[in-house]
Amino acid sequence: MQILLKITSGIEKISDGVARISILLLWILCLLIFGLAVALNFSYVNSQLEDFSLYCFALMILLTFPYTLKQDRHVRLDLFYIRYSKRAKSISWLLINLCFIFPFCLVIAKYGLDFMIHSYRIGESSPNGKIPYYFIFKSFVVVGFILLALQSVVESLKMFCSLLNKKQEI
Repeated sequence: MQILLKITSGIEKISDGVARISILLLWILCLLIFGLAVALNFSYVNSQLEDFSLYCFALMILLTFPYTLKQDRHVRLDLFYIRYSKRAKSISWLLINLCFIFPFCLVIAKYGLDFMIHSYRIGESSPNGKIPYYFIFKSFVVVGFILLALQSVVESLKMFCSLLNKKQEI
């Protein structure tokens, strides 16, 4: 069981590091939007800057999914969940992770990888043609959902360990 907890700790460190990157992206996004506002004030339109701010926002959101799951700050319908015992909550959370979140992430990552590879093969650029290497932006979806799948595994392992050893503090 200690090995499982070490694995979960390592993956959670990855989630924390990725969350720090998303904070950096938030600052970059703020600067981009400020630059766009100033440029539009002087009637200067830069579509590259607009595209890049959109992709920066998307990457920031995708990178915060695992951290949100780790911190249990996601949206949940507490209609039934609030009445469950601690053991029932652990079992339901384990099943939700294994039956819904993890498979969904794998499906999205698989299809996202297919789209990314296709984009790479045809040399796709942004819709306005100003940003080349569009596959890099499509890879954000794959990375984001793989990280979310890893965090889902971590949550499952934590619930599994808590069910095996009720005295263990998670």
